[in-house]
Amino acid sequence: MASSSTQLGDIEERFFECSFCLQTLKEPKTLPCLHRYCRECLKKIIAEKKDAFNCPLCDEKCDVPPEGVDGFKTDFFIKNVLEFCQLENTYKEDNVKRCRGCKEVKNVICYCFKCRDFLCQQCYQFHLDNDMVEEHRPHLLDLQTVNVRSLTLEKLTSLTEDPRCAVHVKRPAEMCCETCGNTPICVACVFGDHKGHLTHEVRNLAKSEGEKMKAMMTTLDKCKDKLYELPKRVAKVRRALEETVEEQLENARIKHKKASEKVLGKAEEEKQVLEKQRNAIIMRNKEECKQVRKEMEEEMKKLKEKYDKILQGKEQSCGREVEKVDRQTGIVDEKSSAKVEKYNRELQGYEEKVRASQVDSEERISEVADHATNTINRYENLTVTAQTVQASHDEWTEAQCLPAITAAGEVLIEEAREEFSDLESLSETGVRESVMFIEQVRITDSHESVVDIEGIERGCLVNGITSSGDGNIIVTGWAQGGKSHITVINRKGGVIRQNQIQGEAGSTYTPVRYCHSFSQHITATVCGSNQVGLYDNRDGGYVSKNIKDMHITWPNDATCVTTDPLNNIYVGGYHREVLVLDDQLNYLRTIKLPGIISWAIDIAVHDNHLIVCDYGGNRSYAVSMQGEEAQVVYQFTKPDGGQYPLSVCIDSNQYIYMLWYGSGGRILTQYSQDGRQLLTTRKVDKDAWCITVIGTEEEEELLVATMKSRKIHTFGLLEE
Repeated sequence: MASSSTQLGDIEERFFECSFCLQTLKEPKTLPCLHRYCRECLKKIIAEKKDAFNCPLCDEKCDVPPEGVDGFKTDFFIKNVLEFCQLENTYKEDNVKRCRGCKEVKNVICYCFKCRDFLCQQCYQFHLDNDMVEEHRPHLLDLQTVNVRSLTLEKLTSLTEDPRCAVHVKRPAEMCCETCGNTPICVACVFGDHKGHLTHEVRNLAKSEGEKMKAMMTTLDKCKDKLYELPKRVAKVRRALEETVEEQLENARIKHKKASEKVLGKAEEEKQVLEKQRNAIIMRNKEECKQVRKEMEEEMKKLKEKYDKILQGKEQSCGREVEKVDRQTGIVDEKSSAKVEKYNRELQGYEEKVRASQVDSEERISEVADHATNTINRYENLTVTAQTVQASHDEWTEAQCLPAITAAGEVLIEEAREEFSDLESLSETGVRESVMFIEQVRITDSHESVVDIEGIERGCLVNGITSSGDGNIIVTGWAQGGKSHITVINRKGGVIRQNQIQGEAGSTYTPVRYCHSFSQHITATVCGSNQVGLYDNRDGGYVSKNIKDMHITWPNDATCVTTDPLNNIYVGGYHREVLVLDDQLNYLRTIKLPGIISWAIDIAVHDNHLIVCDYGGNRSYAVSMQGEEAQVVYQFTKPDGGQYPLSVCIDSNQYIYMLWYGSGGRILTQYSQDGRQLLTTRKVDKDAWCITVIGTEEEEELLVATMKSRKIHTFGLLEE
């Protein structure tokens, strides 16, 4: 904040420039956003506007007063400062001027702000000695002893004449009319033209407005660091986006190269086998022909015709077999070429999607950057304006200028507080690459292994299963004594660690716990008692919140949980509401499921859709995730004998797997990548309750967990 010693030389020249014509302000008019324009420039700006216009500098909307350009406030303080600067320039050019008092052209040494003109030595002395002009003395400036540029704002204000009544121009103004925009008035006007208006003594009004602006500036300064940090965040996100795009494209190119090389290598192996078959056929034929020739020579002419026919038959048979092998070789070449061409198209399409996503993200990033630049410019303009007005220590100036500064500051505070919660997420493209370069994934005909889960007490249940980035498995469920459990096991079923969590005191809900992978080492989990949390698989650390404490409408009992690539958490229950939380377990929004759905026993995010296993309605659906009201996108085909769905998961190639309760036992199903085609069904353990996918070094596997017997069945997922 500027002090009373602030000098005119300390104020940047651009502070006195019109933001439209870029010249020194003439008859300055001030907008609500505190940007100033010459009266004629502002008149041009609003010439074609009827009711409102946008400030050319900061784009803030401003209403046009009924009086037009004259309805905007004249910045008398800046006008006086400009008049003083003009006085300095005039005196620098020539100190020989016409004296206001004696009317003679001579050296002038003083300027009278009451007369608004220069005085010579004699007339200056007259002003000092004669009581007739006593009221002029406080407004005299001795040009011989003062450095104009080092003159303080407080001194300048004391030299200029106080405002006069807007109606009785010969009377000094003693009051301010707030009803008329703090217009200066005399005492007579209080009982005349301004009778019934809200009026104030200028000293009280200046003090009140000064306190308001001080409080506003304190609040705004608290936002200063955050405001200046926003451009750094924008730059950081831009760099992260570029790095993410390049990394994704490089990974896609590597996968494309490996897949193409794999196809071509396999085709070459098949061709080599076929070539060996071809050579073997030819060699066998040669040997047979050789034997025939030998026999032919022995039989001589007697058997020549007979063996000529045999030779002819052998040659024809050989030609047919070789032709067949050649056709098979051509088919292999065509198939391998077609696959590589398909991979090329997939890579091209993927690159186009990534680039398009980058363009969309860059547009949003540019919007945030422009907002940051605009807000910072307005903050700096407001700060300079506030400092300049307060440095004047003039009550009239403060009474007329501070309300507008405070109003503009309140608007600026709201804009500076904007969080831009979507900014960091713009570094991700959201384009899926895992479905490229894959023809088909097939479930093995039978399970490859079965392991018992050790370390879980008899009577406890397994209600949820997921995998971690380090190759371990997490199972959750109900435990005895009103508790639930979170158990980390290895691939052989051995317990690495286990946490038993006590249910809420007085709760009538069974503490059944469900889970889904959140990140490489973190698992998202919910409990039927409405507890949602994040569990660290490495050390057992656990943070949680109760949904009831989020101050939202939520029917009791959570039944399922899943996550999306942006680390949002989705929670479903015995109703049609799905909660969406961020990675800090903060509430974001609620998705209302379509009326055709009763309640979700399990959910999963797939291709911007939410897959819902509707236990109550005996069906499974893919629904939209945008907005508050979800819409059905498609319905999954129910397998023969299937009654209602139990669990759902998705592999890295976006194939969908679902576990169904059937009349003859549990049924494991595989659906196409778009979810609209039922590809495979498998009969599994009748106690199976939940499924998940786990990755190995070479491929993925499908895990099926039983609820009461606490076993895990493993099925292979073969890429073909």
